[in-house]
Amino acid sequence: MLEEKNVNFFMNNSVQEFIGDNGKLKAVDLKSGQELPADLCVVGAGVVPCTDFIKDSGLSMNSRNQLVVDKFMRSSKSNVFGAGDIVEFPLAMLNDESVNIQHWQIAHMHGRIAALNMLEQDAELNTVPYFWTMMMGKSLRFTGYNVGYDDVVIDGDLDELKFTAYYTRGDNVVAVASMNADPVVAQAAEMLLSGKEIRKSDLQGDTQYWKSLL
Repeated sequence: MLEEKNVNFFMNNSVQEFIGDNGKLKAVDLKSGQELPADLCVVGAGVVPCTDFIKDSGLSMNSRNQLVVDKFMRSSKSNVFGAGDIVEFPLAMLNDESVNIQHWQIAHMHGRIAALNMLEQDAELNTVPYFWTMMMGKSLRFTGYNVGYDDVVIDGDLDELKFTAYYTRGDNVVAVASMNADPVVAQAAEMLLSGKEIRKSDLQGDTQYWKSLL
């Protein structure tokens, strides 16, 4: 899809040097030895949590310097709450497996649950990650948590860019992605939020069967 719009990919490669002249970018030198003419470069370098200010606070942190919170968004100190990209939290759909998800939908729910518990409402975090975007007129949707998946079941046509991808771990579907196949991802999110399971074994017989369980 992107290559049809003259977007080129240089796989298994990395940037070795930015080449400039009089303070202006002229080219990018790749480790493969290839030189790409360029006058503008957008760098996606990733992020690290800005948590240095609490590293000596006694709060529980993980090895990635993320603040560890429980399903009430409480830290290891009961009067300190955390939310958003900097926290590791239990994900209900994975039996409270500890995760870190950096997306606004999750941060929004974190803030709501943290605020309710500051008001002593005993609210538990129960949300399913959900992401969507449009790219070149195509609808992309994703729900769940696919870290550690071991297989992908495709329903639809990849060449026509109209399909659903089911990410599985063992016999459990842990995430669903789609392109131009709405509203299947929203339906999957509803299933996962309710605590119901989508099974890989069911998909192999009838990919539409699980929707009857909604």
